[in-house]
Amino acid sequence: MIKNRYVDVGFGNVVAAGRILYIADSDAASVKRDATILRGVGRLRDFTRGRATRSLIYMDDGSAVQSSLYPEVIAIKAGV
Repeated sequence: MIKNRYVDVGFGNVVAAGRILYIADSDAASVKRDATILRGVGRLRDFTRGRATRSLIYMDDGSAVQSSLYPEVIAIKAGV
């Protein structure tokens, strides 16, 4: 049996490490635009608990996850 690795993205929320395509800093205008588009089509999961979004994690199924952790922190937790 293969064990999945999970990455903590803040506040006890986890995502499967093998499904992460890339992690982007949320300050870029293109990332903010992506978040708006994905929210509109129901493909955005918000794990910030109302705090500032610091990263957007793109998943292999076309969805994305907003996190209040910095991209560097998530990358370290993912073992990248």
